Amino acid sequence: MPGKYAQRTTSYGPGAAEPNRPVIAAGVEDLARALSESDRKQLLSRIERALSVEDKDQQRIIHGELQQERRVELIAADMNKLGFWERLRFWVKKVMSGGRDQEVFLRFRLDQAKERIREAQRTFVDFDNRVLLPRLPEMLRDLARTAHKTRPFFEVIWDSTDSLRGVLDVLLARRIPDAKRTLQQFCSTQEMQEVFRSTESRNQLKKLVLDRVSEYVDRIPPSVMDEIETGLKGLYLLKDVSLFDFDRFFVQFQSTAAEAIGSGQIEFHQAAAHRVLDSLEELYLALYSVSRIQGDPGLYPELIDFYYALKEGRELPVDGELSATKDTTEMRKAIKELAATGRAVRKSIPLVDIIRFFRNDPYYRFLAYVPRLKLRDFYYSNLKIRVLEELDARFNDIRMGVLGQMVQEVFPHGLLQFEYFHPEIQSGIHRTGIGRLEVYRSLQIVHSFIQRVYRGGLHEFMRILGKIIPVRTRQTGVDFTLLIAGLEDVEERLREFDLSFSPDSEEGKTFYRYRHTSADRDPTQLTAYRGLVNQKARDAKNIIEKFSYQLSGIHQSLLLIKKGSHSHLNERYRGFDATSASDKPFDDRLDEYLATMMNTEKILKQMIVIESET
Repeated sequence: MPGKYAQRTTSYGPGAAEPNRPVIAAGVEDLARALSESDRKQLLSRIERALSVEDKDQQRIIHGELQQERRVELIAADMNKLGFWERLRFWVKKVMSGGRDQEVFLRFRLDQAKERIREAQRTFVDFDNRVLLPRLPEMLRDLARTAHKTRPFFEVIWDSTDSLRGVLDVLLARRIPDAKRTLQQFCSTQEMQEVFRSTESRNQLKKLVLDRVSEYVDRIPPSVMDEIETGLKGLYLLKDVSLFDFDRFFVQFQSTAAEAIGSGQIEFHQAAAHRVLDSLEELYLALYSVSRIQGDPGLYPELIDFYYALKEGRELPVDGELSATKDTTEMRKAIKELAATGRAVRKSIPLVDIIRFFRNDPYYRFLAYVPRLKLRDFYYSNLKIRVLEELDARFNDIRMGVLGQMVQEVFPHGLLQFEYFHPEIQSGIHRTGIGRLEVYRSLQIVHSFIQRVYRGGLHEFMRILGKIIPVRTRQTGVDFTLLIAGLEDVEERLREFDLSFSPDSEEGKTFYRYRHTSADRDPTQLTAYRGLVNQKARDAKNIIEKFSYQLSGIHQSLLLIKKGSHSHLNERYRGFDATSASDKPFDDRLDEYLATMMNTEKILKQMIVIESET
């Protein structure tokens, strides 16, 4: 008597996808993903370079001695540029000291730096004791206050590559005309399904998507990118002064940044110059960057709005008008004030002369990391990550949609289920935690093909073909006989496999007995059960492999007949089976079976992959 699952049909039609299925292991996942971990790391590294994101431990300023030959050249060139009065003063100094020209000239230049420091509006230095005086930190209090107001904004934006990626992603989506951000905007579902159906390759899908992304980015006019980069310069040029370590600086004068930004009077103390020089070099670099801003920094409103959106835990829309709030208005004002204050401080404090004097080298220089924004490179790399991540997230839906279409073509009445072996048994085995038997879908394809296609007409077609084929190709007829026998052996094995899950069989009783929890079972029984599950997995694999071999053999044999152009087979087929021939001529029936077998092979291949990922 048929079981409750006998002759029941199901369908894997479009829309039957199972999203977010787990994968068996990270190694398998990497091999199967459009965006592997290696690809991701390379793209993130490329993004960091495009955005000039520094390593937190990276040394900003690199000290290096000027080569002697280069120093001699610079001194000689500098001496030649001396005006009349400078040349006269240098000559007097040389006569009085009696030293060599180069040594005297270096001292001469240091004295000039000393004079410029003294000529500043404030007294910053005690040259005799080589200390910096309290007037220097006092002059930096306004800068520290304005920097403090903007510091949270710059800290969040520059906290990590992801933060900067996030704000630029939104900014570019809003500023680039007709910007694209999603996979669907580059490739329709239908296009991706067509490519996957023809190639069965995730890599080909990846190539399609990346080609579209590349074409899109290349079409963006340089003027658009240049304009956006201009609106981002302030983000880079104000970063160092906003994030300058004022606490480290003020502590040398026996105070703190918290005290310095307050409104009360502070008694700063003098500080040994050599202890403050590193901070002064960092400050000089920061103020030099600020000096490159002409007028208003002109930061895009999206940058500041993104900061507050992130702070409030909401997303910034990629379109629509942005409404200014009190917070955003004050932050824009503070950033503008920071730029103005930084320029004023740079003009009022002769940092270069102070540094060179206390480094005892008028030609002292240092190499500094200068950030450079490569916006187009960032945009391309960021889009690649975005669309490939979305492709991986949607791949199973795309694949299942294609399989649904193919299943519908091969099995228009749906897939047959087994009499005893059904999905609940498979899931019950999985729940025990003892073993896995992920073979149902693959075996269902085999079962449905044998019953619906092979028994539905292919067997009779092959039998007739074996009789009407010319004598000179009799070997093909012999092959057909062997292939038919092999396919019927698969049918018998499949029937025995199904019956083994019957409650009336010993194996079936074991499966039903251990179908649910197995925590309290005897260890020897659990071992036996695990062995039985593994044996069933091997049996299923053997059935699938033999079916694939037989199906491929039939497919190749029919292809050889088609390539042989046996035009007379139409007549012989009509004479042998007039009823079938009147319904569909030989050539049409041959093409139909070839298409069916090709699709079945593709379906089975993908089902095996899906089950391996389960």
